[in-house]
Amino acid sequence: MKKPEILIIEDDKDFLMPIQNVLEKNEYNVSVAREGEQGLTLAEKIKPDLIILDIMLPKKDGYAVCHSLKENPLTKHIPVLILTSLGKESEGKNGAELLSQGHKAEGFLEKPVDPQVLVDTAASLISNASNREDEKVKVLVIDDDPDFIAAVKMILEKNDYQVFIEYSGEDGLIAVKKQKPDIILLDVMLPNKDGYAVCKEIKEDKKTSMIPVILITSVGSKLTESDYGKAIAVTHKADDYIEKPVEQKELLQRIRQLIGPMRRIV
Repeated sequence: MKKPEILIIEDDKDFLMPIQNVLEKNEYNVSVAREGEQGLTLAEKIKPDLIILDIMLPKKDGYAVCHSLKENPLTKHIPVLILTSLGKESEGKNGAELLSQGHKAEGFLEKPVDPQVLVDTAASLISNASNREDEKVKVLVIDDDPDFIAAVKMILEKNDYQVFIEYSGEDGLIAVKKQKPDIILLDVMLPNKDGYAVCKEIKEDKKTSMIPVILITSVGSKLTESDYGKAIAVTHKADDYIEKPVEQKELLQRIRQLIGPMRRIV
């Protein structure tokens, strides 16, 4: 089982080493950044399960870092625990804690912190975030175009959908059964098994037939009859059909028409 990942953004070596040791002894993988911009880069790269963030950082303070994390679609879901001695200084504990909440941090602890309190708080924040992820609408994107995938993933995550990616028809079929998505965005032109065949297989399986499928492809523009691609999609029991390039507004509208704003399929 993979260990939870924690990113600590902290420049105080004397404070950093003890809390890193405590967390690692409690079965967490720990990464470290010594200043704000480095922390933002690492957060995007490793997507940790929790970020422990100091306020007094060089170049970019912790509040600014927290704000950037929560504005970024790729990191906004990651819980942030503010851990600082600032509460003992000019702002006072209440002021520092309120500022942390105002920047959308999920937790706040003062230095020095009791090791067990830190471990318990980390576990609670990670668990709560995991539960929130489980409540999100799950979208499975089956497509082999990296540019399209990146664009659609950003749109969906920005609108609070949970996104899973597969790059081939066969892998997509495995993921449908494993991930049990609420909706599937399926490209037609796929390696080893095209989207029409994948869609037909999904709809003929009683365990997956109720999952809405939107076929998304540029193949329609290459055909003599403009409605031919749509007709083929309907024949293979797709629930909807959109041609690339896809507009953000249209994509979100089509998804909501099939499953509602954030409604899960039971």
